[in-house]
Amino acid sequence: MEQAGTLKKSIEGGRWTLINTVSRSLINFFTFLLLARLLAPGDFGILTILLIVPNFIILISATGFEAALIQKKDDPIPYLNSIWTFNILKSLASFAVIFFAAPFIASFFRIPEALLAVRLSGLIVLISGSANVAQLFFFKNIDFKSVFIRDMAGSIAYSAVALTLSVFYRSFWSLFWGTIALHLASTFSIYFLHEFRPRLDFRFGKLLPLTNYGKWIYGQNMMDRFAPTIENSLIARITGATEVGLYTRAKSLAGIINSPFYNIIDRVAFPTYSRIQDSYAKIADGFLKSLDVLFFVSVPVALLFMGAGHRIVLILLGTKWLEIGSLLTIISLAFAVDAFSTSAMPVFNAVNKPGIKFWIQLVNLTSLSAFLFILIPGYGIRGAAMAILATSAIVSLLAVIVLKKIVAVRFREIVKAPLIPLLASLAVLAAEQSISNYLEPMTDIGFISLISLLGALYCALIVLAGRVFRIGPYPTLRLIASETLNFKRAEN
Repeated sequence: MEQAGTLKKSIEGGRWTLINTVSRSLINFFTFLLLARLLAPGDFGILTILLIVPNFIILISATGFEAALIQKKDDPIPYLNSIWTFNILKSLASFAVIFFAAPFIASFFRIPEALLAVRLSGLIVLISGSANVAQLFFFKNIDFKSVFIRDMAGSIAYSAVALTLSVFYRSFWSLFWGTIALHLASTFSIYFLHEFRPRLDFRFGKLLPLTNYGKWIYGQNMMDRFAPTIENSLIARITGATEVGLYTRAKSLAGIINSPFYNIIDRVAFPTYSRIQDSYAKIADGFLKSLDVLFFVSVPVALLFMGAGHRIVLILLGTKWLEIGSLLTIISLAFAVDAFSTSAMPVFNAVNKPGIKFWIQLVNLTSLSAFLFILIPGYGIRGAAMAILATSAIVSLLAVIVLKKIVAVRFREIVKAPLIPLLASLAVLAAEQSISNYLEPMTDIGFISLISLLGALYCALIVLAGRVFRIGPYPTLRLIASETLNFKRAEN
């Protein structure tokens, strides 16, 4: 009964996470399409640079207490006031550091015109640090409906403020104030979503039992988030704000379809595996099902950008963004390779082996840094994309090797996961090339219609392989759809 309840909670959590990520992706995507016509790539680059230091300070000051409470079966309530007080104090200190270090930061990244914005960027740390720590119950109880409301409040606030200001002030300031609005809306929404009201509590000694697990989560967060910090910092320092804007927007566009599914696995897998941490066979099965979902999406997206990335950028963003066309293929391939590590990483924390994830992330950070230092000076942002792809391959291979030893999943089953999506995608790509050559010149509407038709053909091939040959991701997709529909009927 408990396992059935866990499955239902996971399906429900996955459903809300899908709704959340798809909704936010669509809002962010269409917001970006409008902003891309109003602003220059350099404006997006300056915003990315402005966020480097606040995000880094949030990273190094993270404690991992919340994740430790999610993993443990103890009641979190006695710890919450002390955690909230600790967060408030470190956020105030961080704001002061950023405010007074702003001239050096602006000079280092060569954005003197954004000095005031650098000073004010500390508000992001201050606002985030004042959030209600009771939001950890959203994750502990797999209550992703509340996470959806929190995240949607932020996305809507960002879009409303950034778009409105961009019409009148076509500069990075519109993006900056949109980001401030995002954090304000997200933070305040948590207080409406949970009844717990934190109070000042300076008894930090009670948090010491959480540090054994929390130290590994702290290390994981350092490794995980320090990687994009190094990535953006090197690009900004070596190339400039315009290149940073092009590169980060290419990553966002490459992930517009992939990200919802990757976020589902990332958010749902850890609490789900934690509930069944004593059953390695079920964890192995969950890992393989995660691969089915991620490869079903990521493989065709990679081949789509490989065959038509330039045309897609021209239609969606215009000529000033054409340089990102070549980046889309490389980054989308990295997304596909990342399916292995994305599916494997939550297992290590769930079975109380957080040190493994930390060391794999350390390999990720070390490899990425080395590749970035080597490739960016010679190849610019294209080199940065190649560094991401190479690092993804190394980390995914390592994660699979280690996971195989823990849960005894068969290597043959792992390598089988991308096979059918790859064959179906290659067949669709061949069809696209033949039809495009026959119908050239093709209008933009004709091209979009063709892509939609080929997407339907890809899905049909996946269903055919599953129903006729009993291979591919179709059984997993059917199970998820069936459980979701059954849950909705039971709910009604």
